[in-house]
Order: sequence, then structure tokens, then C-alpha cells
Amino acid sequence: MSSIDGVVLLLATVLAGAAIWTRILRHAVIFLGIFSLLCSFLYLYYGAPDVAIAEAVIGSGLVMMLYLTAIKRYRTYAVCFTDETTGRVEDRSVIVSTQRGQLLQEIENFCISRELEPEFVFSPDDLEVVKARGRFDLIIRHTAEGTVVHGNRDNYFVDELEMVLILHSQDLGCTFERFGGET
Repeated sequence: MSSIDGVVLLLATVLAGAAIWTRILRHAVIFLGIFSLLCSFLYLYYGAPDVAIAEAVIGSGLVMMLYLTAIKRYRTYAVCFTDETTGRVEDRSVIVSTQRGQLLQEIENFCISRELEPEFVFSPDDLEVVKARGRFDLIIRHTAEGTVVHGNRDNYFVDELEMVLILHSQDLGCTFERFGGET
């Protein structure tokens, strides 16, 4: 094994490991594209130019572009549900059968119609703790007084969702409050 083989194989191993352990999906795709390009250099070095060209064009070019395009289209809408009446989080199957479940279904339909993947998280924490995390687009807080939907005032999806809920389901009994952004 020559020194070129060792260096390329070491780089390929490092890139493969980085693609596996990175927490950012876009970086994983880029690492795999560079890994594929290194493999094409190895094919060229070992005297297989036709395989090297195919690997470079398809593996590192076309596949990487397809993955990056798919990732760009995939967007999530994080919704946190808190229940301050019981101090605990109920099972989703219990929530779905109630009026709150109807609200969650309306939010899910809204997200899907906007090509967003709804991600529901049920948390026993109070509103301020959930807001401090800053990773939710929408917070649904159930209190003894009723259900309050909290959304960032800079997020225009919250305005659209409020209008959709008013038009489709006036009997859900929820109110909207805004937080964050400029006052």
C-alpha cells in the first residue's frame, strides 16, 4: 500500500465517520459526497477511469444534489403541548379523543397543507420553561380557564393558523397569544 492509498483511505474513513456522527443532516450529505469523490480518485488511481467518472458524476454529484434538494423541501413545524391542569402529560390517545385532540388534528392538517411535517411534543413543563427552550414554533397550553395557543409574533404561520381555526372550527374554544419578536 502506497502513501497515497493510506492518505485517501484515512480521509475516506474520517469522512464516513463524520457523516455518521454529525447531528446536522445537511453536513452528513456533504461529507458523503466528498467521500464518494475520494472513492472516485481511488478508482482512477487503480486504473479504472470509467468507474471513477461514474462515481464522481453519479455518487458525488447527482446523488448529493438530490439529497440536498430533498432536505431543503423537508421542513418541520414543532408544536409543544403542555397541560397545566394536571401537572402531567397525558397520553396522545387520550388527547386525540377530546376537544384538544380536535385542535391538534386541525393543526396537523394545517401543517400538511403547507408541506410541513408537524412534530408534536408533550411536555409537563410550564409555559416559561418551554418558551425559554426556544425550539418550538407553537406552544399549546391547556389551563383550567381553557386552551391558549402561543406563537411567535414574527412567525406568519401563526397568523394563518389562527385564521384557519376561526374559519373551520369556531367551537374549539382556544385563544391565541403572541410572544417574542419586536414589541
